[in-house]
Amino acid sequence: MQPSKMDAIVDKITRWIGAPESDTETSFDELAIELFHYQFAHNMAYQNYCRALGIDTAEQISSWRDIPAVTTDVFKLAAHNPSSVDITSCNHVFHTSGTTGESFGCHYFPSLDIYESSILSAWHELDQPAISQPLIFTKNHSLSPHSSLVHMFECLRRSYAANTDDSIYLIDGDGQLDVDAVRRAAASDKPVSLLGTALAFLHLFQLMEKSGDSFTLPAGSWALETGGYKGSQFSLSKEELYALFAEKLGLQPDQLVNEYSMTELSSQFYTRGIGNAHCGPRWTRTRVIDPNTGAEVAQGELGYLVIYDLANVHSVSAIRTQDLAISCGENQFILIGRDPSALPRGCSRSAQESLQAAK
Repeated sequence: MQPSKMDAIVDKITRWIGAPESDTETSFDELAIELFHYQFAHNMAYQNYCRALGIDTAEQISSWRDIPAVTTDVFKLAAHNPSSVDITSCNHVFHTSGTTGESFGCHYFPSLDIYESSILSAWHELDQPAISQPLIFTKNHSLSPHSSLVHMFECLRRSYAANTDDSIYLIDGDGQLDVDAVRRAAASDKPVSLLGTALAFLHLFQLMEKSGDSFTLPAGSWALETGGYKGSQFSLSKEELYALFAEKLGLQPDQLVNEYSMTELSSQFYTRGIGNAHCGPRWTRTRVIDPNTGAEVAQGELGYLVIYDLANVHSVSAIRTQDLAISCGENQFILIGRDPSALPRGCSRSAQESLQAAK
């Protein structure tokens, strides 16, 4: 590894992410190819994978669409982690969720600068709502140092609501959820922003049902939910979940944001309401492929979602998910859900395990 080359590509992509679109002369394709050259040269596990596919030199790739994508499972390979940097020099690592006896994936970062730049720039570029009086339905970030989702929430809190205190994290170390904080927020006249997993919100609604509570949050309030129900005993449609937001908190679908990402990525995709496409920032691209042939399907057709994320400088830029989606464009898709044959995983399962510990 040559640190000077790493610094150069990190700096170039960080500046490209932070610049207004009108100020970026370099195209996504140019940066994606340059990043692929770097990762092919310095990521031996990835280079071996490419060679197994018949790609012996980086020069054989001329378009971002042709960059080989690795599955999320490769992040679980301790001896062959797809890192483009020396993992022993990394100060930060995010873990995928896992249970006893099941391996979890690791995504290593020598620095979180580009990761946080991606979070904040995407929030602005994709015109997400203003964050006010945030209530975060996870454990405190100090108790979850390896959670990429909690780090994202903390990054947003620091940038948009830095004067709030730690009480905004509503799940304590024992897994107890602070319903009173929501009650207090509903009684105030200030808009509130709720950030959490679908399962954590469902747990809130169950507690409110038991106590007979329902709140109408102040005007201007909204919620961000993420994650699904795979691996839990629950199975709710998006319509059913959003109906509970309306019944229990007075939030309508257009006041609800869904975030899609994963530990193996460094960028996020967002949608609002029901039936709309997820959109990613301009440093991402997506393809939807036939799971059997790997060929890209036509727009409007169903397949496996593949994501290209330039902020994934320190690992692999191209990630093949185990999620089914319908193609809507180069960085837009309609999410259908997780492949039913895939193993349970994700941030909602982490929430489930935390909340179960409180019983």
